[in-house]
Amino acid sequence: MTSAGRAALFLVVAWLLAAVAMLAAQGALVPYLAAVVPGSAVALTLRALVCQQRAPSILDRPRLPERYRVDDDLAQPIAAVVEASEAEA
Repeated sequence: MTSAGRAALFLVVAWLLAAVAMLAAQGALVPYLAAVVPGSAVALTLRALVCQQRAPSILDRPRLPERYRVDDDLAQPIAAVVEASEAEA
């Protein structure tokens, strides 16, 4: 993070702390938190659900190349394994 980014972040945090102090001084902090916290929880839950649903399935992986499938099959003769590797190369 650059120094300008740190300064901007510090400024945003300072403004947020000032806003919280103003709400606390007016006695409106508790109603504000009662309204904002559930909404934030719902928004974060929905975001997590959407990210989970958009993630690729572990079942949709691409197939292995032929040389790996032949290499993994121990019943294949070594000549078939060499032939598959040479064909791939």
